[in-house]
Amino acid sequence: MPAIQTGDIFYWSSTPGHIGMAYDARTVIHATNARNFHKEADQQDDNGQMTYMSDGRDLSIFRPPWDKLGAAADAKKAELRRIADLVSNGAEYGKYRAVRLLIGDSTFGPGAAKRLQKYRDRVLAMAHGGAAGPIIKTVTCSEAVIITYQLAFPLSEIPFFIRLDGAHAMPSTLATWLRTNGWASIK
Repeated sequence: MPAIQTGDIFYWSSTPGHIGMAYDARTVIHATNARNFHKEADQQDDNGQMTYMSDGRDLSIFRPPWDKLGAAADAKKAELRRIADLVSNGAEYGKYRAVRLLIGDSTFGPGAAKRLQKYRDRVLAMAHGGAAGPIIKTVTCSEAVIITYQLAFPLSEIPFFIRLDGAHAMPSTLATWLRTNGWASIK
């Protein structure tokens, strides 16, 4: 079982796939149709037997190249946690959004850029004492993680800025993007 750290992205390949993100070394944040974007302990008590989310058979874990950021890596991990908290404070799992994943294009295009700017404006308004509504109202598992990374990193910081349209990126699409953009597979 690998040691997890903030920002690791979990991909469960079972149908239809699922995405989560390590919030810290002991916690995973993910969205499910049973619950919203929420934190869950990596270590679980399964009828008296301890199991770990990070040790599933159908699980791949991807780690961004933190070494490229040098001393700034810890600050960026803290920013990911802050943004994840802001997103989870208002985002509900959207079942209709899960269906929408099947249509449309996962390429980060003008529609995705416009939605991201709306979310950035909401984060900025919150920072300046503006409206305290949700940053994003409904999400899927992959969308919540993609948006968290996109809000924490500028567009120019690829591969940290995940260049996908979260509204149309299936979990497998995100996993493929991570594999081909310099993220290490640690499991």
